[in-house]
Amino acid sequence: MPPPSRGFPRACSSRRSTAPYPCTRSSVSMSLRLKLIMAFLLTSLITVAVMGGVAYERLERRFGEIVEAGSARNFRGDVAAYWLTYGSWEAGIKLEPFTQFVGRRRAFLAARGAETDTGDADQAQPLPPMRPGEFGSRPARPPYPIGTGSEGGNFRPLFRFTLYDPEGIVLNPRQLDEFGMRRQVTADERAQGVPIRVKGEIVAYALPQGTANYSTTDLAYLAAMQNALIWGSGAAALMAILLGLLAGRHVNRTLSPFTQAIAGMHGGVLRQQVPVRSRDEIGLLAEAFNRMSDELARSHEALRDKNREINAHAEKLYEVSIRDGLTGLFNRRHFDEIAAGLVRDAEARGAPLVLALADIDFFKRINDACSHATGDAVLRQIALLLTQTLRAGDTVGRYGGEEFVLALPNTDFDSAIILCEQVRQAVAAYPWAEIDPRLSVTLCVGIAAHAPGQTAEETLKAADRHLYRAKAEGRNRVCG
Repeated sequence: MPPPSRGFPRACSSRRSTAPYPCTRSSVSMSLRLKLIMAFLLTSLITVAVMGGVAYERLERRFGEIVEAGSARNFRGDVAAYWLTYGSWEAGIKLEPFTQFVGRRRAFLAARGAETDTGDADQAQPLPPMRPGEFGSRPARPPYPIGTGSEGGNFRPLFRFTLYDPEGIVLNPRQLDEFGMRRQVTADERAQGVPIRVKGEIVAYALPQGTANYSTTDLAYLAAMQNALIWGSGAAALMAILLGLLAGRHVNRTLSPFTQAIAGMHGGVLRQQVPVRSRDEIGLLAEAFNRMSDELARSHEALRDKNREINAHAEKLYEVSIRDGLTGLFNRRHFDEIAAGLVRDAEARGAPLVLALADIDFFKRINDACSHATGDAVLRQIALLLTQTLRAGDTVGRYGGEEFVLALPNTDFDSAIILCEQVRQAVAAYPWAEIDPRLSVTLCVGIAAHAPGQTAEETLKAADRHLYRAKAEGRNRVCG
């Protein structure tokens, strides 16, 4: 009969694992692709935004610097011409306000086809001076006043300037200090002033104040540049999105073979190969993955073969430990384990159980008369007859020497008597002369039905008593 399972390990199975977090292509490559796309997009959009902001800030600053430089150049030319016309600032403001002079000068330069000059003595040209009583006879709308609150009417100047002499005294008539005196500029203001020269001599310094008040044309120009930058940034952002999608698709196409191979390995097929399409880092990674897959598959196959070998040896050792070496039947120790389990099962289910002991009649005479080899052949043949006669659910073992033990589960006493009688008859009818012409072999069988509360050992003792009674009554019989 086959031995019960002992729970020895078997070879590694290639069945798909039911791990709670399987490695699938969608859960890996899609999330990685989205992460890469988001990284590309954020990087590109931030770059576009920073580039557009910096470009607009630099454009506005440079435009302001150009406007300020042109306005300062015009202002220096106006002051130099004013100085040349009247000989000094103090003489000029008595005859004509500076703002009106600037208006006349603009008309004069326009008539000559010029817009600006450098403010140097060689470039600035005096105008016909105003005579007393002519003040206000000509309209004056200069592009800037001198300082805050100066003359000139209701207009928005490009820049305001503070004009002071070489001693640092402000010349603007309305920039007075708290005592009603003309204010003196600070050291920092003096360091920032731009000199105004007349005939090689510095007559005053000009200091711009505040930020530019752009004209409508200037504001329209800045708005057009801002609109161009916005459209350019939008086009760059759209291009970044398209490039991000293409890059993500390329990365997904590159990593897809890896994720499919990993999913296959997770499913139990360890030998996986991914195509090597390049010699870059991805190509080197593919080659390393292929080598790793081959080595892992070979190691797994070697481990599986070794495991099978170990299992085979373990099963052989187990069979050796529970079998009788001569007859192949269960040995006494293992039969006792089986019998104890049958007793527990019978009592749990209320099922009948019969145990029996069989002994070869005059076995010592067989050994003495025919040899021990013949005796061994007799033992093997009786073991074969027992296994052939008993049923599939019955258990038979060699109990020691010429004794055999039988366990008949789910069998009442009367049925056990019939079955054991069949065993006795099969042994007596066997043609023993084929082994040795002098042989004639018979059995004595003692049987005992298991009683509730009894152990297997107690039931076997009862069967042993009936076996001795069978011997005492003439042998070759069944007693119970």
